[in-house]
Order: sequence, then C-alpha cells, then structure tokens
Amino acid sequence: MAIFILIAVLAGGCTTTRDRKAPVSKVQPTTDLVVLHQRAVSLMQQERWHEAVESLETITARQDELSGPWLNLGIAYSKSGDSASAETAFRKSIEMNTMNIEAYNQLGILYRRTGRLEKAGSIYESALAIDPDNTNIHWNLGILHDRYLPDPRKALLHYQRYQQLTGSDDMQLQAWIDNLANNSSENNLASKVAP
Repeated sequence: MAIFILIAVLAGGCTTTRDRKAPVSKVQPTTDLVVLHQRAVSLMQQERWHEAVESLETITARQDELSGPWLNLGIAYSKSGDSASAETAFRKSIEMNTMNIEAYNQLGILYRRTGRLEKAGSIYESALAIDPDNTNIHWNLGILHDRYLPDPRKALLHYQRYQQLTGSDDMQLQAWIDNLANNSSENNLASKVAP
C-alpha cells in the first residue's frame, strides 16, 4: 500500500508531487529515535497497530517537534479505532510542519470517515492551496464531491485533474469521468431549455 512509502519519512513527513518536495522540518531526530521509528514502521506494515502506537508515543514524548512520527501515530490511532487521538496527532503533525500534505490528507480521510464532510473538504482545500498538483488530494476531493457532498462539477474537475497529473488510463476512473461529464452536459442543457 502506498501509505507505507510515506510512513518511512521521519523528520518532516513530507510528500512529493511531480518531483517537487514540500519543505522538510529542520529538526533532526536522534539516532535512537530513528531506530525506534524504523521499528514502528515495521509494526505498522505488519498491522500491529497497538504496538506501533506505543513506539510512536515514545518517540513523540521524547522529541515532539517531529512531524513524521505524529503523522504515523495518527495513522496507527486511526487503524486501532481511536479517532479522537488520531485527529489530535494529525493536527500536531500539521502544526510541526505546515507543508506535510500527507497529514492534511489523512486528517481529511478521518473527517470523511467520521461524517464531518464539510471539514474534510476544507482540510483538502487547505492542502491544495499548498500543493495544487497533489494527486492524492485531487483523488480524495473527487470522491468526496462524487459520493458524499454531491457536486458533480467539482467531482469531475478533481477526477480530471487527477487523471491529467497521473496519466492514468484506468477504465473505472474514465467511466466515472464520462458519467459525470454526460450528466453535467445534460444538466446544462436542461437549465438552458427550462423556462
């Protein structure tokens, strides 16, 4: 799963989009915390969430200014069913590095899963203001506006942008785009014809 590629980033938790890197935190972890973080990532890959939480809580208690461990702790909390703690950890990750797009993304996913749809949209939009070409954010905004906050025009825009940025030829995605585009065309025609 792609998320584990991002989990390994300790100091900044930065993500890349089309060869652009978000700035990484200037704070460097101590050597022993790097080893502990590697163990935590391994536990996450094994889906041993409670053990990962323990390791990541140790890291954040000892060096709380690192954005990456807060992000990973939020993911581990979320996977272990503790949404409130996950939200706090994601917010702390963003506080430590406002350019940590994956922290915004994970917070948006958490908001969507817990029914706070407007907050999900808002946090995704905040992420796009920082990185307008982030494919994960466009994908998640497409889903949000397609399935949860029905706005076909916005869903179409984000799915198309995702497809453009990734060069995806996924048939399912193309079907969604075609369906939204056709419905949008029909709605525009109906509004022009209506008295």
